[in-house]
Amino acid sequence: MNKETKARTYNSSRLQELLDEVDPKEMEKTKVKMQLAARIEDLMRAKGWNKSQFAEHTGKNPSEITKWLSGTHNFTIDILTEIALTLDVELMTLLGAPISNQVVYQKKIEVKVVVQPIVLLTPSNGQEGKMVTASSHQFSSSFSQPKVYEA
Repeated sequence: MNKETKARTYNSSRLQELLDEVDPKEMEKTKVKMQLAARIEDLMRAKGWNKSQFAEHTGKNPSEITKWLSGTHNFTIDILTEIALTLDVELMTLLGAPISNQVVYQKKIEVKVVVQPIVLLTPSNGQEGKMVTASSHQFSSSFSQPKVYEA
């Protein structure tokens, strides 16, 4: 059974007054932390693990897992990488990027070379030489190498 963690909606004028006093940046930070915690819990449950089993797989104490899933923990990139590896997902997937979307960047390098041979003509009689430019040739070469990045 795959059950996603969902937020409940409350309507209260007093609650709305309090929320209106919160700085929008702080509100967004809190929202992102809570969404990340819910995402981790969803992925953990998709593996069929409870908090204790997840703690065993990560090598952490269950109390630390509870802190992670509270929605208030400020994760480091190292901890997020450990969690992603344990859950066997890409870091960007853990952060909420859709699993099936891929962005392909085309890397193209084009090289143009202009060759203009110069011939220095020196007469054998010791007079001053004359410089002659031969016809120029232009060569063009390019190659493409696609790189796939998870979005």
